[in-house]
Amino acid sequence: MKRCPACSRVYDDDNMRFCLDDGTTLIDKLDTSEPPPTLAFSNKVPMATIEEVFPPEVAPRHHAHWPPTGPELHKKRSLLPWLLGIGALLVLGSGIVLAVLVLRPNRSLPWHLTFEIEQGTPNREAALKETASVIESRLNALGISDFEVKPQSDSTTDRILVSLPSVAAPERIKRIISSGGKLELTHVISPPSPAPCQTYATKDEAIASLNSGGIVPSNRRVLPYMERGELGSSRDQKSTKWAVVESPSIVDGSQLRTANAIPRERDYDIQFALKTAGAEKFGAWTGANINEYLAVVLDGEIQSVAFIRSQIFDQGMISGRFTKQAAEDLALTLKSGALPSRLTVINESMDK
Repeated sequence: MKRCPACSRVYDDDNMRFCLDDGTTLIDKLDTSEPPPTLAFSNKVPMATIEEVFPPEVAPRHHAHWPPTGPELHKKRSLLPWLLGIGALLVLGSGIVLAVLVLRPNRSLPWHLTFEIEQGTPNREAALKETASVIESRLNALGISDFEVKPQSDSTTDRILVSLPSVAAPERIKRIISSGGKLELTHVISPPSPAPCQTYATKDEAIASLNSGGIVPSNRRVLPYMERGELGSSRDQKSTKWAVVESPSIVDGSQLRTANAIPRERDYDIQFALKTAGAEKFGAWTGANINEYLAVVLDGEIQSVAFIRSQIFDQGMISGRFTKQAAEDLALTLKSGALPSRLTVINESMDK
């Protein structure tokens, strides 16, 4: 017989060499030997409960009961008034901001001007939109940052309401807004230099020179020629001359690239430059018309006349004995673009 010295298991087969339970080498069993002492283990091993490991007063939150009860439920419900209060404040704040934005123009734009576009203007809707755009451009160029331009149209009239802040020179602002700003470079019908430019004392005399039965042909225009072309100045109509010019003009203000006031000895001129397409057209005409007279026309009035000494491309000058302010205002008007139609102030009011 064989016996395992580790676990004391006895095997009847003498050929067994290793214990089947723990692999210990078997030894011969002696019948007279006493069984080795053994250690008995209980089938139930005592283990700590969850309450012993985590007492209820310090148990983690993920072991708490759900839904919450008692104090925990009261704590969560107490957040609801805070959330409602924050929401109410946000709504109130939004209302205040909206009210400021809505009411602000009435407080900060007390000066209101209503302009009317000349009746009979073609493409009324497009002209109204373009006029509003030009007015906005001029106000921006003047440095007026806060204003409002609202086109208003009905079946008979087209108007634009302009709301502005209080300004130091309101008459100047009105004049700049309503100035046509239409620049034209056109050929004067006259003998060439060195003969003086042909002008006439009256409009009728200028029309009679056309020998057309008192009718101005479509390729001609009779325009006033003011000896002093200062923007906004009072002009003596008795000193006005008249001249006949070709139509259409060589180039117009749509080809203008820039304009600036240039000082002279006692007054100012306006120097302007043309865009590429306008410069090419102007250069071709001046190159073919040396010694011919050229008129600078602004809003249907001749501002200055000069003869062509040599070919000119993109540079020109408006001479008219301008003051510094008048020259700067005219340059600003030219750069902002021409109005498509004549504007007239029909109403002016100031909020109290």
